Amino acid sequence: MRVLWIVVVAALALSACSSSSPTTKTRWDRYYARTDGPRAHVQVVPPEGTTLPMAQLIAEYVAEKLEKENVSAAVGSARASKGRHFVLTGYAQDKRDDPRVSYHHVLQWMLSDSRGRLISTYTHGVEGSEQQWDFGDPEVLAAIGIGTAGPVSQMVLKETKAKVPIDPKRRGLLIEQVTGLAPQDAAPLTQAMAEALRSSDLWVTGDPRQASFRLAGHVEILPAEDGFDDVKIVWRVLTLDHKELGNAVQDNRVPSGSLNGRWEAVSPSIAKAAAVGVEHLFGTRIGPAPGSTSYPEGEPPSIVLPGQPGRAMPPPQ
Repeated sequence: MRVLWIVVVAALALSACSSSSPTTKTRWDRYYARTDGPRAHVQVVPPEGTTLPMAQLIAEYVAEKLEKENVSAAVGSARASKGRHFVLTGYAQDKRDDPRVSYHHVLQWMLSDSRGRLISTYTHGVEGSEQQWDFGDPEVLAAIGIGTAGPVSQMVLKETKAKVPIDPKRRGLLIEQVTGLAPQDAAPLTQAMAEALRSSDLWVTGDPRQASFRLAGHVEILPAEDGFDDVKIVWRVLTLDHKELGNAVQDNRVPSGSLNGRWEAVSPSIAKAAAVGVEHLFGTRIGPAPGSTSYPEGEPPSIVLPGQPGRAMPPPQ
């Protein structure tokens, strides 16, 4: 990454990508095939120290949240079985009479392998009132599930981490969750960006330990005039300690509210256009940068916006 600059994409493409387009094979296909599948299977045992119904609910919520962390999980027993899997057991401790602890209840979790070997432990303080605990309040259970699944999934990832050959010229790129949008809109745009970059020579990884760079996207929607909104998406390439190295910008004017409920549909097209600018930042894209008449060498290129920004057709790729 010798030279980095600002790349401007003149318009956001709002039509869906063709599903029949061929998939580009890259050197990282085998890595993606491994990481896209469930990392492992975890048997979540209902924790001791509480009522059976509450223990069952806790185990179910933890298993559900583990699934969202790309870890196969199910509520089960601690009995050993064949195959590669883990067992998560726990104990609920009542801390109401302990002035040293700010939580009324604390869950002590233990992750073991299928042979019973203890891998790691994790303690989770449960927020909420006694009434919420006694009646199994969904908010409390969801907090337990989320607070437990994150650390446990990282334990599983560390334990099952497969060594991946690293190209000395390319280091991993970790894509952060897009900001500026509601979670249900940010998630498909983040995933679409990862998929768009995976067809390039960049190595997209979900493991911070294998990453040398971060990609952070931020969406800003501001009301314009005559019933239009100005939509600006900035993709920033950062070091792991969040020092900015360069950015690519998408800027467009769209009818007010036209993106409401449509982010999942338009995300592939937006990501495909943005990926070109990001690839130029890393020097993996051949040819001139979008909106530029010069090649990506030497000084930052001059920026040429064809027609009216946001209303003209996207520049030729």
